[in-house]
Amino acid sequence: MTPASVKPGTSDVARHIARVAAHLFATQGYDATSVRAIVEAAGVTKPTLYYHYGSKEGLAQALVIVPMSSLNQELRTILESVSDPVEMLERMFEAHFAWCREDPNRSRFIFALFFGPLANGLMAEMEKFKGGMNCVMTEIVEYAARRGIVDPDRVEAFETACRALIIVSIMDFLYKQRDLGPGLAERLVRDLLGGFRKPGGPARSH
Repeated sequence: MTPASVKPGTSDVARHIARVAAHLFATQGYDATSVRAIVEAAGVTKPTLYYHYGSKEGLAQALVIVPMSSLNQELRTILESVSDPVEMLERMFEAHFAWCREDPNRSRFIFALFFGPLANGLMAEMEKFKGGMNCVMTEIVEYAARRGIVDPDRVEAFETACRALIIVSIMDFLYKQRDLGPGLAERLVRDLLGGFRKPGGPARSH
C-alpha cells in the first residue's frame, strides 16, 4: 500500500492524527511542521503515525491526494448522472462546499499549498488532480451552454466566474466564518445565471 492510498479515517486514531496534522500544516506550514510536533500535538507516538501513514509525506499525501481524488470523482459523477444543467451547476458548487465543510483545516492546508509560498513536492500531485477537476468544470459549463442555459458567447467568462465564486465563498468560510451551508450553492448559481443566461433561454430545463 502506498502512502497516498492510506485514507484518513481508517481508524479513530488515524483520523485524529490527520486532523491534528491538517491544523498544524495549515497554521505553521508543511515544511515547518515536524513529525515530532505532530505526534506531540496528537498525543501519539511516532511508530503510531508511521503505522497509519508511513511518513510525514505519506500523511500529507493522504490529506491532499485522497480527498482531491474523491472530489474529482464526485464532480465526474455529477456530470455523468445529472441531466438538468442548472441542477448540475448547483451540485457542482455544493460538492466543493461540502468537501470544504468536511474538514476545514485540511482545506486551509490545501489552499495554502495552492496560493501561499509553501509549495513543495506535493504540488505536482495536486496539479494533476486540479487539472482533472478543471476539465470536469469546463465540461459542465459547456453542457449548460449547449442546453441554452448559458450564453454560448460567454462560456469562458462564465466558467471563470464559477471558479471565482467557489473560491471566494470557501475562503470566506475558512477565514471569515461566513456561511457555507445548504442553499448557498443554489443562490449563487441563480444569481450568476442572471448575468450569463442566454437571451431568451429557459429559466430551467426539464
